[in-house]
Amino acid sequence: MTKRGIVLAGIVVLDIVHIIDHWPAEETLAFIDRTEMAAGGPPHNAAAGLLKLGADFPVTLLATSGSDAYGATMLSSAASYGLDTSRVSVIAGAVTSHTHVMSCRDTGRRTFFAQLGCNNQMTVEHLMPPEDIDAKIYYLGSPGTARDLDKSDGWRSLLRAAKARGMKTCMELCPVPAEQLRELVPPCLPLCDVFVVNDYEAASITGVDVAPHVRLSWHAAEEACRKLLKMGVAELACVHHPDGAVAVARSGEVAKRPSVRVDQAEIAGATGAGDAFYAGILFGLHEGWSLGNSLDLANAAAATSLHSPTTSAGIRPWAECLAYAKARGLRST
Repeated sequence: MTKRGIVLAGIVVLDIVHIIDHWPAEETLAFIDRTEMAAGGPPHNAAAGLLKLGADFPVTLLATSGSDAYGATMLSSAASYGLDTSRVSVIAGAVTSHTHVMSCRDTGRRTFFAQLGCNNQMTVEHLMPPEDIDAKIYYLGSPGTARDLDKSDGWRSLLRAAKARGMKTCMELCPVPAEQLRELVPPCLPLCDVFVVNDYEAASITGVDVAPHVRLSWHAAEEACRKLLKMGVAELACVHHPDGAVAVARSGEVAKRPSVRVDQAEIAGATGAGDAFYAGILFGLHEGWSLGNSLDLANAAAATSLHSPTTSAGIRPWAECLAYAKARGLRST
């Protein structure tokens, strides 16, 4: 029987996104233009992205929530994308993990203030691949954001369990301090079939600066991908950046794609753009698309996600994403 579907497990949070006019110096004032709240965290964002892209295969979310008002808002937001939240474990008395995202209107850059809350109480049992689901892919995120899993080798245990079930394994990261990434991530790589990271995460893990002087170095990004494969990633390593993305397969195939041109006036926020990119990769992998076509969709999904300050609301069905990218054109390499 052909495996079908994607299980997405790990930290889910309530993102409280503040659009601010500029980043202030300490003890000075910045103004909040508006605030929006929505479910966030890599597993949720990628799962919602898959549904927005039009996934017709099962998408299963495994996570934890507190029993507070933040949790109710988070679960309601997740359900609004069509996600089944029945497998999200509600921990009585716990504070729902939430993140205040400061998104600067003048630069498009984001800064995160996270309250880990119930994610620090999350255990392997909360995220174990369900026995009644025979999924094709198991996606896990993110080391450095859940105290019990970080200290107990839980991330590796989950990846190992998914592989034992015959699933392809993927891991996504969050922008935790580089020293945490260097400590927690390399032991997981031999248990990952697919590993997709941004420029900061790639540099932290591999030591290769893939974006010197802020711009993407295509050569350095390819070098980082090859190093990730040498560190144990089984099938595919990919590095993405606002300028574009590079992917290298164990087979030797290399794909490079510039990002989509998006007018500054269209950009409402960049929160979740990396997760939208990963959703595009996951969609292509699940459906058996070529590596190049999967990168095209990933870039297009990331581009449309910029149209909303929240993580997933701006993403369109996959054909519309690709049509948007074609109409806008790609950045020069």
